[in-house]
This record gives sequence, C-alpha cells and structure tokens, in this order.
Amino acid sequence: MNQPKKAYGLLTAVAMIIGIVVGSGIYFKADDILTYTGGSLALGLLVLSIGASNIVFGSLSLSEFAKLETSSGGVVAYLDRFISSRLATGYGWFLAFVMIPSVVAVVSWASAIYTGILFNLDLNLGQQVLLGMAYTLFFMALNVLSRVLGGYFQTLTMFVKMVPLALIVFAGLFWSAPAPNLPASISAIEPSNVGLGWLSALVPLAFTYEGWNYVVTIAPELKHPKRDLIRAFIIGPLIILLTYLLFFYGMVRILGATFVLSTGDQAITYALTSLLGERAGNLILVVVIISMLGVLNGLLLAGMRLPQAYAEKGMLPKGRLEEIHPKYQVSVPSAILFTAITLVWLLIHYLTQKFGIMGKGDVSEITIVFNYIFYIILYLRVIKLNREGLASNRLTSLFAPVMGIIGAALVIGGSLISSLQTTLVFSLLCALVILIGWFYSKRQMQN
Repeated sequence: MNQPKKAYGLLTAVAMIIGIVVGSGIYFKADDILTYTGGSLALGLLVLSIGASNIVFGSLSLSEFAKLETSSGGVVAYLDRFISSRLATGYGWFLAFVMIPSVVAVVSWASAIYTGILFNLDLNLGQQVLLGMAYTLFFMALNVLSRVLGGYFQTLTMFVKMVPLALIVFAGLFWSAPAPNLPASISAIEPSNVGLGWLSALVPLAFTYEGWNYVVTIAPELKHPKRDLIRAFIIGPLIILLTYLLFFYGMVRILGATFVLSTGDQAITYALTSLLGERAGNLILVVVIISMLGVLNGLLLAGMRLPQAYAEKGMLPKGRLEEIHPKYQVSVPSAILFTAITLVWLLIHYLTQKFGIMGKGDVSEITIVFNYIFYIILYLRVIKLNREGLASNRLTSLFAPVMGIIGAALVIGGSLISSLQTTLVFSLLCALVILIGWFYSKRQMQN
C-alpha cells in the first residue's frame, strides 16, 4: 500500500487549523452570539472560551486515533476502523449530502448579503439566495476548469481574511470614542437578562469554530505526527481563541452592545466605517467578502471530491462518480452531484428563513450540532482505547475526552433550548440520511 510522503511540520498543521476555522463565521455570527447572551459582553467572551475548549479537548482526543490509524480519511476512517464500517458509511453520507452542503449554502448566502451591503443593494431573501447560487456555481466551475486558479484563490484568502479581524482587534484595545448613534431607520434592541438562554449561543458558535478536526486528514503526511498533532491542537485553538476574544471585545467596544444587537449582520460594516471612514471601510468590506468567498471556495474544493472518494471506497455506487477527468483531474460527475445537493440546501435554507422556521438560526447550525453526537461516540471510544491499553496518555485518552463529552453535550443542549422542535425535526432528517448510508453499506457487504 502506497503511503503519502511525510512532508508537513508543526507550522503547516497549525496554519491549517487557523486557516479553516477563521473565516466567514466570526463575521456574521458575532451578533448572533451577542443576541443569545442578551447583549452581555462577559457571557459572550465566556461562550467563545467554551467553544475554544471544545476544540482543544476534542482535537487532543482525536489525536489518539491519528497515532493508530495512518490512512487518510480523518473521522470517517476512525469510525471505520474503531467502531463500525456501516456507521462510517452513514457518516460519510451525512457529510457529503447534509452537513457540508448545508454549510456551503449558508456561506454562499452570507457572501451575497455582504455583497448587497457593499453595493448598497436592498436585496430581498430570494435575491440573496439567487446570488448565493451564482457564487456556488461560479466556484464549482472554477475548481473544475482550473484547479490551479482555485488553489491560488484559496491561498490568497488565507492571508486576506485576517486583515479586518486585525483592524478591529487593535482598534478595540485602544478605543475611547463613544458608541455611534443608530441610523434612524433601525429600531434599537437593548441588552436584556436571558437567564440560561445564553447556552443557545453555543449553536452559532459551533458554526464559527467548525472545521477544527480536518487537520487529522493530513496526519499521515506529518513528519512527527505523535508530537506535532498534539502541539498543533493546543497552539492553533489558543491563537483562534485569542483572536476571537479580542475581535468580539473590539466590536462591542467600538459600537456598543445596543448597536451590535440592533444592526445584526451589518455591525461589521459599521465598525469598519467608524474606524476608517466610508471609502476605506468599504474597501475592507471587500476583504471581508473575499474572505467569505475563500471559505466557500475551500468547502467546495473539498466537498466536490467527497462523492468520488466514497465511490472509490464502495460507500457510494461505482461508475461515473469515481472517474477522474483526464484534462481537469477531478471527477466532473462528483462535482456536479455535490453542487446540485448544495443548491437544494440553498432552497431549503430559503424556505426556513422565509417562514421563520429556524428562528435566529439557519439550516447549517443544526447539522453541525448533530455532528457533535459523533464526536461524543468517538470520545467514548478513546476512553475505551485507554482501558484496552492502546492509549496510555491520561491527558489525551481520559481527561480530554471527558471534557470533550461535556462540551459537546453543552452544544447539543444549547440547540435544544434554542429550538427544540426544529432541532428534533432536522436531527431526524440527518439520522435518516445516515440510516440510508448504513443500509447501503450492509447491502454492499452482503453482495
């Protein structure tokens, strides 16, 4: 069996965690976090800290699998080897057909929102979704027709995305001017006491931190995986936590809690305008949009390859899906299938937003929350590895998974508090897709 060349070091692993996690979420979810915490800066900072601890403990737990399983595939490979190949197939279907496409749909929609703000276009929900569809189709075509251009764009956005964050971080530390007055057209929303409702902020937070576990997919290519994975899983989240805490503090310091609560997704625009003036603020808003499109491009870059990879492994029907185009070096049917599923999720997102089914949230949040059920399953398996003598480090095989389970349970509980009925309905949909994948795998094994 051919093994990939061990080419990456600690810096690459840390950069991958930061590059994937720090993206669109913090820009358009910061106001949601503040809303769920009733405008409390202290509770918002606490929620961000809980999210970072979930990454640290979760990733330290997964590092035990990476030491034992050297093949590619990440979480799917861990489920396949250590728990159940049928469950691994079901989870693979969940990733390819539910979770990642729903996240792509929401990121493309958010990119459309900020595009409208930039050009002073009063886009309604339908127009936002249509522009999101156009963005999705464009980047799918870009990555199929020119892998090089798609890769270049991804590299560019990795550096660009930190500019607005850095501006607000440093300005917030020294900001002394009073909060700006609300525009006359916007109704004021004042801070309030939300009781335990602040736990609901863990739901949009899960979106903000999503992607932390993807670094395990390059574990076979790390020069020193046992050493560097654990270090990366501590250093990366700490850098992200510090950046997010200072960004969140800076936003509230510059604008004030009432302003952020009242303006919602437009808060970042007002913050940049307060710092740099309207023209320069719009220029940085372009950077924000490029950052979000970079996340969209990266998700499509990975997602459109999933059906092809699963077809190769027998997790999806073989045939045209696994065929690599000789010119484009990707599976065009795989890319088209994934994009079509994403467009369906954009339509679902439109319906849930139009009729207020998700409340303050969106379709991607529940799929991400549902994913935490699998994290709990994996954390329990890590504890079992310790009892079996296959994992001896008490930090990574006992303490970390226990704390990871507590953190995951808080996220799931926050979703149930936020919207019990909607969470249960969409969770049943996620479970249905997993069951279909499960029975497909069972039939393949019988054949």
